Amino acid sequence: MIGEIRRTLASLYTDETAAAVRVQYGGSVKPGNIRELMAHPQIDGALVGGASLDPEEFALIVTYR
Repeated sequence: MIGEIRRTLASLYTDETAAAVRVQYGGSVKPGNIRELMAHPQIDGALVGGASLDPEEFALIVTYR
């Protein structure tokens, strides 16, 4: 889906604009999947939902390595 977003931006504007736009993942973000998500070259960040309500879980997400 992120690739489609970038292709649409490139068709509406330019490849440079599409590359410059920061696209964030908005699905289920958990400590167990943050590393894999952020390793994806098209994902620039993540919108953390319910996991942000648990301080320990959120800390694991924002300090992943």
